[in-house]
Amino acid sequence: MKILVTGGEGFIGSWIVEKLCQLKHEVYTIDNHDTYGLINNNDLQKLYRWRQRNWADKVYKFNGTVTSKNDVLRIFQHRPEIVIHLASYPRAKIVHQNPMLGIENIINGTINLLEHSKNFGVKRFVFVSSSMIYGHFDSGVKESDDTKPINIYGEAKLATERFCKHYQKFNGVEYCVARPSGVYGPGDIPDRVVTTFYERAIKNETLKIHKGIGAVDFTYVEDAADGIIKCALHPGAANLSFNVASGEATSLRSLAENIVSITDSESDIVEEGRTQMYPARGALDISRAKDILNYSPNTSLLKGLNRYHEWYQEYKI
Repeated sequence: MKILVTGGEGFIGSWIVEKLCQLKHEVYTIDNHDTYGLINNNDLQKLYRWRQRNWADKVYKFNGTVTSKNDVLRIFQHRPEIVIHLASYPRAKIVHQNPMLGIENIINGTINLLEHSKNFGVKRFVFVSSSMIYGHFDSGVKESDDTKPINIYGEAKLATERFCKHYQKFNGVEYCVARPSGVYGPGDIPDRVVTTFYERAIKNETLKIHKGIGAVDFTYVEDAADGIIKCALHPGAANLSFNVASGEATSLRSLAENIVSITDSESDIVEEGRTQMYPARGALDISRAKDILNYSPNTSLLKGLNRYHEWYQEYKI
């Protein structure tokens, strides 16, 4: 099957491409190679080589942006049957700092892809959203619960989910929405909380925790990739939304303590002021994904953190 993965050279996207190769699919990617100001280009190229180390020959890479009609048309001329859309600003903080570009990237880019999906008869459009669409929530939040995002990133993701539903209702474009949470693991770039804690712990620098965030449902990247692929391929996923997470929440303090222990660090852990950008969160209810998709995350947080540490030590050499 021909599958287009937007943002396919990114953190989560590259794992999805690798797993689709193992399943013998013909994969197309489009990526604009944005550094987001977080990594220099030489280090990014090194990271791309690692992410693509297990890709098969049948991966066709295109440089381009999903907001460009010409770039998207160029790749859709290969007639993908399924689109897995991850190309997006990956952090709430980045969108907060540049909301005009963030909104264009998340909303306009998705509408561009939906239009082409309609015109080229795509069988299913998978939109990778975020748990940020829920806003503040307690553990056990379900896909049918209220959505009250508190930042621009969450608002943009939620609006885009609604556009997917609109295109299904009025244009017959079958969709599936995946809502991951706290994805971490090998192949990530700096700035997410797990990578930041590791960077600081290895240097014996202080780990800072914002008050009021509570616990986060951290999800190992391979589990998230497996869940998103199930959203793309499972017949029962049509026109539904799924929480794609571990189903267990961990406090930031516990996360920091685990990382300090794994790295044998001398770092202190301190609390600082509250942040208005990130909601208080907990564990997501993943029973729908388990029941319908047979989704089964199998990487505990401790196992995932150790795998990340092993990768980090090898990769940084």
